[in-house]
Amino acid sequence: MSDNTLKKDRKDVVYGRPRLLTHDEIIAGALELGLEGLTMKKLATHLNVGTATLYQYWDGRKELMQAAAVHALSDLSLPDDNGQHWSDYAYEFAMCIQDYLATSPSLVLTNHVREYGFEVQFKLAEQFLSVLNERGFEPQAAMQVFNMVGLVAFGGAVEEIRERDFEAQKETATAVAKRQFSRLDKQEFPLFSQTLDSFTGAPSERSKILLRAAFQTIARERGEPEEAILAPS
Repeated sequence: MSDNTLKKDRKDVVYGRPRLLTHDEIIAGALELGLEGLTMKKLATHLNVGTATLYQYWDGRKELMQAAAVHALSDLSLPDDNGQHWSDYAYEFAMCIQDYLATSPSLVLTNHVREYGFEVQFKLAEQFLSVLNERGFEPQAAMQVFNMVGLVAFGGAVEEIRERDFEAQKETATAVAKRQFSRLDKQEFPLFSQTLDSFTGAPSERSKILLRAAFQTIARERGEPEEAILAPS
């Protein structure tokens, strides 16, 4: 058997010292596993190293989670500025954030500001403000829109997460709500009875309705026509 064959068959195991990693490899591994329920032990197993090795790079789970979250959100594919109306860009921005948060429950269900810091929000805000500034918005006015978009996206993500939990149980939030409401005395809910479909609508559509109403008010204050603001699909 040749020396080359022996080298191919031999396992590349180095005894007596930990496997060398980079910070980026560790972050990539954390994101592959998902930040939800991530532990240093799970990550170490995933990377085929000892848990002690990770602590040579990070002081603890909190620091690693912060770095991974910042990295993930920094690489978030935000909508392109292709000259669309400011309301269309703001809506696309909101749905981008909402969809990402809905697929990353740990960013919603934990104290993400304390755990992950404000750095990501600063970066997201700067890009958003820049686009609206080019549409004639002063920074303070643009920030009001950014705050509005962020709150709607966050709330919509919570609803999306709940919807997906129902789907995992072969249900839908709409079906469960209507089933539970059917057991009640409708005479006690004469007004709500007329709005049940709106209450159980898809999270993305409810987010759009909220943003459309807010954007129409902003357009009116800016002397712009309201009719074309996020027309119902």
